[in-house]
Amino acid sequence: MISDLFMSAGEASGDLEAALLLDAIRAIRPAVTCTAIGSERVRAAGATITADSSDWASIGPISAFAKIPRLYLVMRRHDAMLRKDPPRVIVPIDFGAFNLRLAQQMRHSGYRGTIIYYFPPGAWLDDERQARAVSEVAIPLTGFARQRDFYARLGLRCEYFGHPLVSAIAPRAQQDPQWPDALSAAAGPGARIVVFPGSRAEEIDILGSRLASAAATLSARRLATFVVAAASARRARQIESLWPRVSGGMRPILAHGAQIQAAVRAADLAWTASGTAVLENSLREIPQIAFYAITPAQYRIAQKRIPQVLARPLTLPNLLLGRTIVPELLQDKFTPDALIEQTLAYVADDTKRRAQIDGDRELRAALGPPDTLQRIARFVVEAMDAAAR
Repeated sequence: MISDLFMSAGEASGDLEAALLLDAIRAIRPAVTCTAIGSERVRAAGATITADSSDWASIGPISAFAKIPRLYLVMRRHDAMLRKDPPRVIVPIDFGAFNLRLAQQMRHSGYRGTIIYYFPPGAWLDDERQARAVSEVAIPLTGFARQRDFYARLGLRCEYFGHPLVSAIAPRAQQDPQWPDALSAAAGPGARIVVFPGSRAEEIDILGSRLASAAATLSARRLATFVVAAASARRARQIESLWPRVSGGMRPILAHGAQIQAAVRAADLAWTASGTAVLENSLREIPQIAFYAITPAQYRIAQKRIPQVLARPLTLPNLLLGRTIVPELLQDKFTPDALIEQTLAYVADDTKRRAQIDGDRELRAALGPPDTLQRIARFVVEAMDAAAR
C-alpha cells in the first residue's frame, strides 16, 4: 500500500482541517502513514505531499478556468498512483471542483476502499444533485448540523460529530498588554488590530488595497497599529509588494505561523476576510469585523447562479446562529471609510465587543462537544482498521 491514508486538500482551510485530523489520528495510531495533496500545515503534521495545492484556490469560475489543465493532469497522475497502490482510506476535504471528481474517478477506476468526504461541498447551497453525487461515491462527514439535516431530508447518510475547530481552538484566556517582541515594530498608540486578508492570491489583490488604505488612515491619525497575518510565504510576498503602493509607503508588519497566535493574544480587534478564519477568531473570542468582495463580473455571475446565498449573511458565525453577531462589510459596502467607521465604533464601545464575545460563546456551544475532533479521528481509524481485515 502507498499509505494507510490519503488526504486531498485543495485550499488553506482544507489544509488546516487535514493537519488537525492527521494529528488526532496519530494520537490514536502513532504509526499511521499518510500521503496527501496539500500544503504547509498537513506537511508539518507528517504527511508526504504528492502535490502542493497552495496556489490552487480560486474565486469563482472565471479565475478557476485557467487552472483546469494543470489540475486535470494532477488528477490523472493521482488516479494512476492510487490505483497502483491503493490506500486503506481516502479522505477528500471540501474543494468539490477537484475532490468530487477525484472521488468519482477513483470509483470509476475500481477503487473499492472507503472514501470519507470530509466537509462535503455545498454546505450552504442545499444542492440536491451535488449531495447525491457525493453520496454515490463516498461517506459524507460534515462539520455542520445543517448539512447533515439536509442530507437526511434527502434520505442520504451524512456523518456528523460537530465541528473539529471546537476541539482545536481554545478561547483567549486573557489579552496580552502589547504586541509580542517579535512584532514590536508594530508598537504605537491606539487600538491593536490584526488583519486576516485571506489565503488566496485573488483575495489579496481584491481586498488588500482597501485594507491597506484604511490601515494607513488610522495609523496616520494615531488611532491604531496593525499586524497582518500572512497565510503562507507566497501571500507574505504579495502583501509586502501591494501594501506600500496603496498606503502611501506604509510597510506591513507581517506575522507568520506561531506569530499569528501571539498577535491574536494581543489584539483589541481583528479585521477578517469572510471564511474559516472568521470562525477561528470567533472561537478565540476575539472581537472582529468581517469583510469580503469579488470582482464585479464574478458578482454578476453569483447573482444569477446563487441569488439565495447573496440574500443572507455570508459570514460563518452569522450563518450558524441565524443572526448577526459579527458585522459584515460585503461587496460595495466594503470600503475603507466603512471599515474605519465600524472599527472606531467597536473600539469606542465595550458593550459591542462584549456582546460579540457572548455570541462567540453561544456559537461554540452550538458547534459540538469539546472532543469532536477525537470522535472524527476514531471514525476514520475504524474505517482504516476495517479495511485491514
